[in-house]
Amino acid sequence: MTEALNEPVIIAENGERRKISKRQAIIKQLVNRSAKADWRAIKILLDILREIEGRVEPEAAESSFSAADEKVIEQMKARLGANTGEPDV
Repeated sequence: MTEALNEPVIIAENGERRKISKRQAIIKQLVNRSAKADWRAIKILLDILREIEGRVEPEAAESSFSAADEKVIEQMKARLGANTGEPDV
């Protein structure tokens, strides 16, 4: 899997073509979908961030988000759930 994710692909970005790994392309797509308020993409992205932060800081608390961050996340979940008709997760 690592070998496949490291294979290069050509992308068009800002009118220019360049080569990046498939791994980078996947993350770019995930971030872009998250920026467009795609709840599933946001959840996946936040889960990845929590996993990465958990590896880097093993002594950190269960959640590395501040209370303000958690409040914003809950508000986004409520708003996106209301807009899409999906249940809150």
